[in-house]
Amino acid sequence: MGLTALVAAAVCVWLPYSSVYLDPSNSWIVAKVTGLVVVLYGVVALVAHRIRGDESRPARLIRTLVGTGQTLLHLCALAIPFGLAVGVFICLASANNRPLLDGDLAALDRTLGFDWLAFLELTNRSPTASAVLVAAYHSIGLQMIVVAVVHASMHRLDRLLEYYLVSAVCLTIVGVVVAMVPAAGAYAFFKPSTATFSNFTAHAGMWHHETLLKLRSGEPFALLLSEAQPLVTFPSFHTSLGVLIAYSMRYFRVVFWPVVLLEITMIVSTMPEGGHHLVDLIAGAAVAGVSVFVVRSVAYRTGMGIQGTNLPQRPISMGGS
Repeated sequence: MGLTALVAAAVCVWLPYSSVYLDPSNSWIVAKVTGLVVVLYGVVALVAHRIRGDESRPARLIRTLVGTGQTLLHLCALAIPFGLAVGVFICLASANNRPLLDGDLAALDRTLGFDWLAFLELTNRSPTASAVLVAAYHSIGLQMIVVAVVHASMHRLDRLLEYYLVSAVCLTIVGVVVAMVPAAGAYAFFKPSTATFSNFTAHAGMWHHETLLKLRSGEPFALLLSEAQPLVTFPSFHTSLGVLIAYSMRYFRVVFWPVVLLEITMIVSTMPEGGHHLVDLIAGAAVAGVSVFVVRSVAYRTGMGIQGTNLPQRPISMGGS
């Protein structure tokens, strides 16, 4: 909650000096989301009350599902306010007229011996490889949900909180970097021909571009949360999440390496499908590492311990430690 308050305070200070303003209809969106969470809390509590004391097999199964639902709702109560605050924060960070630094990012790629256009053409040659990369890139939302459900189903709120905290810290750092290193992405910089990425989606790496240009124009911009576009170019937040998801799944020996393979594929896809420069990926991985260090350091210094909560914990049955 402290991080949410910090980001929200920054938004409140920054917003009056920005061309961005919140569309009044956002209040209705927030009310609907809040109402949905409250209703779900009530439904879950009612079901838990109805099966109290029932030790039949169906009741035990329902009790397990109820426990999972309650844990996920606890996460929603933390994540939704933070998500709203950081979404506005990143929008404000993108609304600046500083020169875009894609030329510098592309130059760093060349220094590393990486040719973005050649890589795009290479990955586009195989329809199968392109389809795999597209699917991996757009699976990130589902991956985030699956990781949360896995930890919640095992009543491991400690691991779920660790997953949430490192992601939240990471996204906050990313928002700060977005303001410092404005970029439009490799597609906007190189302007490849359509034939060059014919096996990727039609707006690969460019779905954010129109919104970004409007934000950078200095004209009044009405931010509608339901229509918000992902605006993070440098560093690559997809890469950060790939690292953090693999890190969060380190407890499960059986599935860990397949998850690592999926995340590597997804991270690679952020260049031809997401439109990132190679250095965006390097920076994204570095930010993920810093986020893990920050969370673990704070947990150690405060003595709270990410792995130490008073919630009931069930044995791990997926080969976990």
